[in-house]
Amino acid sequence: MKNYRNNRFVQPVAADAVGLSRFLLDWLTSAATAGFIPLELAPVCPLGTCSIIATAHQNKVVSALRGTEVVADATNVLALESAVRRQRDGFPGETLHFSAVHRHVRAQEVPDMPGYSPHFSVLGLTSAGRDIGSFDFEKENLWRHIHFYQSFLGEKMRISPIKLRLISLDGKSGNNRMFDMMHGFLQEKLFDLDIEVTAAARKEQAYYCGVQFKIVIPNHGGGEMEIADGGFTDWTRQLTGNGKERLLISGIGLELLYKMTNGLL
Repeated sequence: MKNYRNNRFVQPVAADAVGLSRFLLDWLTSAATAGFIPLELAPVCPLGTCSIIATAHQNKVVSALRGTEVVADATNVLALESAVRRQRDGFPGETLHFSAVHRHVRAQEVPDMPGYSPHFSVLGLTSAGRDIGSFDFEKENLWRHIHFYQSFLGEKMRISPIKLRLISLDGKSGNNRMFDMMHGFLQEKLFDLDIEVTAAARKEQAYYCGVQFKIVIPNHGGGEMEIADGGFTDWTRQLTGNGKERLLISGIGLELLYKMTNGLL
């Protein structure tokens, strides 16, 4: 009883369970309609999934027994599943899109604020495919992810204004041709979306490669909130040893969004 009262990892969610479940299902259904195959992930994944595939320190993950850890980032697991399937099928030209709503558990300290918890529900999206030249894979799938978030937030939830924060992760030369191509393409495709351009040194952000994006919405305090985040990674290239493989990942904090729009923050 004492452990249950005091252990931050075991407390139930401070939100209406039925309302939150409906909200999560609505997003997952919409992702499936947009072509992202929905998966129900296991609550655990191989030990090292976050620290080896990505860059998160193992101390931020709840490590378990039998060679596993509690899932802290569903996109890491979706990358594993993408690599397994694409390698098994001979690296087909068709892009493999996955989606998953999953309750993540993070071991680092969380803000002592209403609505924040060490476990929370996130929608993760991944698009895994092959390099087809001219950054065509990158352009098409970056637009797919961003357009999905923009459509749901703007058309279904009536949130306005929505801003895209596009971040250039410069390489050693400081010349990011990939970013320039993505920026120009998105300006044409998303002409009604406010695009804010910024830059970060690659050494400051080792999680993504080349381009990162954030979806920014207003919060009730008059400020703004970065509710979704994504970018390109080299994870499937690492996992399969195939240099032609490409992967775009993204995620949106659905539980935080639900709490914000229902006055729970």
